[in-house]
Amino acid sequence: MTNRLFGWNMSETWGRSLAANPNVAAWVRFLRNYGPIPTNDNMYDESIQRALRRHRIRPITLPAPLRDELVAMFKGDQPVSHIITGTAGDGKTYHCREVWVALGGDVAAWNQGDKIQRLALGDRTLVIVKDLSELRDDESSDLIAEFARDVADPSTTTFYLFAANHGQLLEKLKSVPDTDAIARVSKVVEDLLVIGITSDPGIALDLTDLSRSPAATMAMAIIDEVTGHEGWAGCESCAANIDVSCPIFENRRRLVGDELEDPFKRRLTALIELSERNGSHFPVRQLLALVTNAILGHPDARDGLMSCDDVTRIAASGKADLASIYRNIFGENLKPSKAEKTELFRKLNAFGIGAETSNRVDNLLVYGADDPIHAADYAALVLNDPVYGATPAYAMAQRTYLEGADDGDRTGFLNVLRAQRQRLFFTMPEGRVDDYALWDLTVFRYAGLYLEVAEKIAARQAVPRTALNMVVRGLNRIFTGMLVQNQDELVLATSGSYSQSKRSPLLDELISVPRSGGEEVCIVSDPVDGSFGVMVKLVRGNEIPPVFLSLSPTRFEFLGRVAEGALPSSFSLECHEDLLAFKARLLRETENRRRLDGDDEDGDGELVLRFIELNADGRAQPRRVIVRV
Repeated sequence: MTNRLFGWNMSETWGRSLAANPNVAAWVRFLRNYGPIPTNDNMYDESIQRALRRHRIRPITLPAPLRDELVAMFKGDQPVSHIITGTAGDGKTYHCREVWVALGGDVAAWNQGDKIQRLALGDRTLVIVKDLSELRDDESSDLIAEFARDVADPSTTTFYLFAANHGQLLEKLKSVPDTDAIARVSKVVEDLLVIGITSDPGIALDLTDLSRSPAATMAMAIIDEVTGHEGWAGCESCAANIDVSCPIFENRRRLVGDELEDPFKRRLTALIELSERNGSHFPVRQLLALVTNAILGHPDARDGLMSCDDVTRIAASGKADLASIYRNIFGENLKPSKAEKTELFRKLNAFGIGAETSNRVDNLLVYGADDPIHAADYAALVLNDPVYGATPAYAMAQRTYLEGADDGDRTGFLNVLRAQRQRLFFTMPEGRVDDYALWDLTVFRYAGLYLEVAEKIAARQAVPRTALNMVVRGLNRIFTGMLVQNQDELVLATSGSYSQSKRSPLLDELISVPRSGGEEVCIVSDPVDGSFGVMVKLVRGNEIPPVFLSLSPTRFEFLGRVAEGALPSSFSLECHEDLLAFKARLLRETENRRRLDGDDEDGDGELVLRFIELNADGRAQPRRVIVRV
C-alpha cells in the first residue's frame, strides 16, 4: 500500500483558503473518514481533499517542525540531500509536499501525480520523490545512481529529498548495480538508520526517521486540533444535545478535559509512551483514527462510528453508555474480529485494561453501593459519573448479580464491570492512584515506576532507589535461580558450564552496586535511542567497557515480578533469554578482568569452588570448597 497524504494540513494559509464554519453534522460526517472504517478513506488524501471542498471544511492542522528545518536548509548556503523515512502513515509524503509548496512549487503540478518532481532553486535543482516504493526498479535505477554520484560530489548543484519506508529504502539501494558510490551511500544510510551518525564525511546526506518522533506529543496535538476545530461550533446548542445527552458531545468534552492535569490525557499518553518504548510505534494515521474512534465510537452505529443522525436513536434505545470514550479507546465499539485485526487496538489491548484488576477495585465496583466501608469512594469514583459510571444499566446488572444471577446475567455484569475498570483507569484522580494501585488494572504493574524512572532520567535527576533495588534483586534471582535478597551487590553465578541451567549454584563474582573500587551498578540513559537501562562497571578506566542492558517496559516488568518472588508464565521466554545473554556477557568480562589482574585461584593441585548459600535473611554468601586434584 503506498503512503498517501492524510488530509491534515500544516499550512495555515492553505487551510484558510477553504471556507470554514460548516454545520456540525457535516463536520462529524467528515471526521468519520479518519476512523477505522472499511473504506480506508483515512489513508488517501484524494478522498479527504474532495470531502474538504464539498463541505467547505478547514483541514486539520498539525505541527511540522521538520518542514521548516528542511526549507531553511535547502534555501541556505550549504544544502544537503535528505531522506525522510519511517513506517506507513508517519507523514513522509506529506512533508515532501509541504517542502515543495514552501519552496515555491505549484500545488496543481504536485497534485497531477508525477512520482518525481523537480524544482529550480536559483542555480540549484531540488529533486523530490514522493514515495520511493512507488517507483518501479527501471524507474528508480538511474535516479538512485545519479543520487549516489551527487551526494558524493561536493561541487554538485543537484540535491534530493526522498520519502521511503525503512525496508524499501534499503531494497532500492540493493537493486541498483553495485558501484563504489552506491556502496558508500548504502553504508551511510544503514549507519544513519541504526545509530544516527555516519563515519563517512564525504557523503553529503542526512536522514530523519519519523518513527522515532514521540507519538505521545503528537497525540496531544491531534486531540487539541480535533476537539478545538471550528466544526464543533453550535454543538452545545444542537437540538439533539438539548433534548438528550449527546454521546458525541460528551466524549468530546471529556477528551478536552476540565483540568490542567487531566488524568485522561496523562493516562493515554502513558499508554502510548509505554507501547513505543516496547517497540510499537503509533504513526500519525493511527493517532487520528484513535481520536476519531474515541469521540464517535458506538457498537450500534454504522461501522461502529456515530453520525449526528444516530444520536437520538441511540439515546432512545437506552444504550448511550456503550458510547463510553473509555471503551472506544480499546476499540470495543467495533466487532471483536475487526478490533483484533486493527493494529492500533492490538497495541492498546496488550495492556489488558478491563480484564486485569485488583481485589480493592472490584470490591469497590461490586459491593460499593451497599458496603459502608466503600461508600465515600463509591460516591466519588462511581456515582459522581452518571453518564458512564453509575448508569441505570450498570446499577441493574450489579443488583441482579448480587441477588444471585444465573450464568447469562453474570456474563452481562462482567461486561459492564470490564467497562468500569477501563473508566476507572482513565478517571482515577492522581491523589488516589497509590491507594488503588492504578497500574494493577494493567498487565504492567510496574509501569508507574518505569515512567517515573524515565522522567528522572530525562531530567538528569537521581533514579528512585526502589527501582534500582528492584532491578538488582530481579537480576540476582535470575542469575542464581534462587530467591536471594541481595540488592546492594550483583550476584553473578554459574552452573559450572555455559549451559542455560535454571539454577546456578557456583559463585563467579559479587559486584558492588554502590561505586566501590571501580565497580558500580546503576540505571542510566541509553545514548542510542534515549531510553534507559542497567549498566554494570567492573573496573576504572576503559580497559573493560561497561556492560549495558536496555530496559523496555516488558523487561522492567519481568524483573519486577521476579523480584517479588514470581516468574510469570504470561511473559515470553524471550525476556528470560535476554537476561541470560546479559549474564553471559558479564561472565566474559569478569573473566577478562581476572586475566588482566593476573588472578588465579588454582593452587598446586587444588581447585577452589565457591558455592552460594543463603543465610537466614535470604542473602547469598559464598562457601569455599577446596578440591584436591
